Amino acid sequence: MNRRDRTDGARRPRARHLTSLLTAVGLFAAGLAGAAPATAASAPEPAAPAVIPAPHQWTPGGGTLRLGARTRIDTDTAGTATARLLAGELREFLGHAVPVTHGRSRPGDIVLRVDPARRDLGAEGYALSVTDRVRVTGHGSAGVFYGTRTLLQELRTSKALPTGHTTDVPSSGERAVGVCACYTYNTDAWLTRLIKDMAYLKLNTLHLELKVKSVEYAAVNTFSYYTPREVRGIVALAARYHITVSPEINSPGHMDPYLTPYPDLQLADTTGAPDPTRLDITDPDAFTFYTHLIDADLAVFPGPYFHMGADEYMIRSAYSHYPQLLAYARQKFGPGATPQDAYIDFVNRVDAYVRSKGRTLRIWNDGLTGENTVPLNKDVVVEHWLPEPVTSQQLLDQGYRVMNASDALYYVRGSYRPDAKKLYDEGWTPSDFADGTATSHQDGITGAEYMVWPDNYGKETENQAQQGMFDSLRVFAQGAWGGPKPTGDYAGFTALAATVGHAPGWGPAWTQPVPEGSYGLRSATGAGLTAGPSPAPGTPLSAVHGKQQAAAWRLTKTDDGYYRLLDTASGLCADVSRGASNAMHVVERAGAAATAETCSAAASQKWQLEPASGGYRLVDAITQQALTVTTAGAAVQQPRDTARHAVWHLTPQAPAATRHGR
Repeated sequence: MNRRDRTDGARRPRARHLTSLLTAVGLFAAGLAGAAPATAASAPEPAAPAVIPAPHQWTPGGGTLRLGARTRIDTDTAGTATARLLAGELREFLGHAVPVTHGRSRPGDIVLRVDPARRDLGAEGYALSVTDRVRVTGHGSAGVFYGTRTLLQELRTSKALPTGHTTDVPSSGERAVGVCACYTYNTDAWLTRLIKDMAYLKLNTLHLELKVKSVEYAAVNTFSYYTPREVRGIVALAARYHITVSPEINSPGHMDPYLTPYPDLQLADTTGAPDPTRLDITDPDAFTFYTHLIDADLAVFPGPYFHMGADEYMIRSAYSHYPQLLAYARQKFGPGATPQDAYIDFVNRVDAYVRSKGRTLRIWNDGLTGENTVPLNKDVVVEHWLPEPVTSQQLLDQGYRVMNASDALYYVRGSYRPDAKKLYDEGWTPSDFADGTATSHQDGITGAEYMVWPDNYGKETENQAQQGMFDSLRVFAQGAWGGPKPTGDYAGFTALAATVGHAPGWGPAWTQPVPEGSYGLRSATGAGLTAGPSPAPGTPLSAVHGKQQAAAWRLTKTDDGYYRLLDTASGLCADVSRGASNAMHVVERAGAAATAETCSAAASQKWQLEPASGGYRLVDAITQQALTVTTAGAAVQQPRDTARHAVWHLTPQAPAATRHGR
C-alpha cells in the first residue's frame, strides 16, 4: 500500500539480489538409486543435513542410508494425511509411487508417528532419526509434517541420507509471509506456489490483505477482488500444508478500495471535502459498514485472527484537519481527550466486535504514537514495522504480544527488496526489530513476518516478484526457525538455496503454451482481434467479423513467462494502460479498454495465455483481467469470474511485413 512510500523514519533496505548457483559448498542434486537400502558404516562421517532452515542440532550416526525401490511410508492414523502427501512428493526422487502402510516397518522405510507423550517437541517440533530406516516423530501432526520437509530437502542435497538424529523445535511460534493483494490480484497459481514453498521452508502463517467479492456492497466489486470460492480454495490448500491464513481489511485508513463508492462514510476535512481513503470513525453507519465487511471475511477465513491494518490513518495529514475527531473524543472521554483517542477507540471497538466472533485482532504499530489517553486493549496483537515513539520493547514491557514485521523484511514489487546478505551475515532473528533488539519479555514476541507489498506492481509482474523473493525468503525462514546458520557465508547459503530449490510439486515457474510466431486471434463468437486499419497509439482494440479483421498478431515470449502481442500490420502492441488508475497507478477497473500502443518494456504489455476449453484466455500480466469482447465489439478487460467471450482461438498465420521490428 501507499504506506510503503513513507520515508519519515522508515528504513529503506536495498537488497543486493544474488541468485547464485555457486557450487563451492560441494552440493549436488540427488540422484537416488533404486537399489535396496543399506547403511555404510565405513563411510566418512557425513555432515549435518544441508537444509533450510537448518536443524537446531544434529548428532551424526557415522553412516548413510539410501532410499530405494522397496521404500514404503509406514504411518499411524494421525500421520496419514502427511504420509499421502509425502508419497506423491517422493515420486520426484524415486521415480515411482511409494506405498503407504499401517503396521510394522522394515529397513528402508520411512516411519511417521505422532507421539502425544513427546511434549518436548511442542506443537511443531519433530524428532528425526536416520538409521536403517527414517523415523519422524512429532507431538502432533504439524511436527511430523515439518520433519518430512527436512527429509525432502535432504533428498535434494545428498545422494544418501546421513545417519544420525535431531530434535528440532522452532524458536518462533509464528513464521509468516504477508501478501498485500490490495489494489492488485495475485493469481491462484502464484499463491499455490507460494504456499508450497512456505511449507517447504517451515513457514506457518499466510497473512492476506485482499478484497472478498461482496454481495451486500456490490459497488466495491470494481476489482481487484477474490470470489468466496477462490478464498476457500486458498484456505483449504494452506491448511493441507499446515499454514494458517490470517485475513486483513485495512481500516480506518487506506480504505479507498471499499469507500470510493460511499462518500457519505468518508472522513471530511475542514473544507468539507470527503477523503475516500479514510473512514469516518465518528459515524455509526461507517462502523456498521466495516463490521459487515468483517463478517464477510470471517465467513470464508476460519482461522483465529483478523487483521484490521489500522496504519497511517493520518499519513500526509494531521488530526487538526479533522476537528470532528477531537469533538468525538472529548464527548466520549472528557475534556482531556485527544483526537487520537477517537482512533484508539475505533480500534478497541473493532477489537470487541472481533472478539465477539471468537477471533483475535491484529494491527500495525504506527498509530500508537503515545498521544492518546485511551489505552489500546491488551488482547490486540501489534505487528511492529516502523520505529515510533512507543517502541517495540515498550509494547512488550506493557504486556502486549508483538510480532516483528520490520520493514527490513519487506519485498516491494517494482521497488526495494530485503538486503538478504546483510540479514544473513548479521544473523537476524525475530528479536531484531526495526527500532532495535528486544532484550526483555521476549516471550511476548509471537514471531516474525516477511511482507510482500504492491506499491510499484505496475512495473513488476508477479512472476518477477516470485523470482526476486527467492533468496531473501529463505534467509527469513532460516532466521525465523532459529537454528544455526547452515553455511559460513552468504555465498554458500545461496548455493544451498539453489540446490534445495523449490518444493516438490511446485511445478514450472510458468507456462508459455504456444511457440512464438504470427497468429490470428478469434473470440468465441468468431470475431477477429484488430487494432483497425490505420491505428495510432491509444486506438482501442476491437473484434470484428469478415475482411476487416487483422491479418496477424505476432506473439513473442518474455523472459518472465508471458507474451507480447504485436499487430503485424501497424507494429503496435496490445496494452491496458489508459483510463482511470488506482492508487498504484494501474488501470485495474473492470471494463477498461485494451488499446494499441507503441511497443515498449511496459509490464502492462505482457499477456498470459491461460489454456481454456477451445482455446486460451488472454490475461494482462499486471491487471490480471481477461481480454473479452462487448456486444458492441470492443475489446476490454474483465475479471475472470465475469468475463464473457473471453476464450480466444489462435490460428497460425504466415508472417506479414511489419512497419517496426520486434
